[in-house]
Amino acid sequence: MPREGRGESERMPNAFWNVFDERVPVLIGEYSFGPGTANALAVGSAEGLLVVSAPCGDDQRMYGELALYGTVRALVASNAFHHLGLAQWKRRFPDAQVFAPRQAVRRVEKRSAITGIRPLADAASIAGSRIDLVDMPYYKTGEVLVRIDTGRGVAWYVTDVIMNLPELPRNPFFRFMLRSSGSGPGLRFNNIAPLFMIEDRRALRRWIAQEFRRTQPRWLIATHGDVVDFVANPGAGDTLFAKVQ
Repeated sequence: MPREGRGESERMPNAFWNVFDERVPVLIGEYSFGPGTANALAVGSAEGLLVVSAPCGDDQRMYGELALYGTVRALVASNAFHHLGLAQWKRRFPDAQVFAPRQAVRRVEKRSAITGIRPLADAASIAGSRIDLVDMPYYKTGEVLVRIDTGRGVAWYVTDVIMNLPELPRNPFFRFMLRSSGSGPGLRFNNIAPLFMIEDRRALRRWIAQEFRRTQPRWLIATHGDVVDFVANPGAGDTLFAKVQ
């Protein structure tokens, strides 16, 4: 979870959401999905709040704290597998529109039992000028890259393509898989996900490297792991993309 020295987010005692940027706003909330944890994103859009990778569980703080920042207008399944909290959030916010990467729509509808999920391209009017929901190329199952123009610089939110795990999980199976595939610890490409999610791993990584150099994000908010500050860690991007050809 982002904390002082790992993304400089502000968190009130016993709060669910870390406040990354008060003005936009941008909030990060950690939740458990069984064998591990993930970071959800809530960001102020043109019409209200947009929640990406909606948290699952029964912690009521995750709803109440967001009410201080606006009404939830959109829910985004960040890829075909990050849908666990979607149904409960849709019940809580029935007027919120639901979006997913184009290739993920069918699976997310089936798994969440939500109909009428729309592709990311249809979310532009809700997202507004500060948020880009990029349906990344070279995927079989789809994944969104969220780019946010914050008061602290451009931030990227990524789901399973890049992770920044401070340490490997305790679960022996996942620990072995991540270590043996070179997917952690630290800022790494996920080498497990491409086996079933991605059509062309090399092309995707080249595309991400090009987008990184073009937009020069200050921050990377990882769904799995800690926030990266590329100004405080100027070599982090170079190390991540060193082997991309």
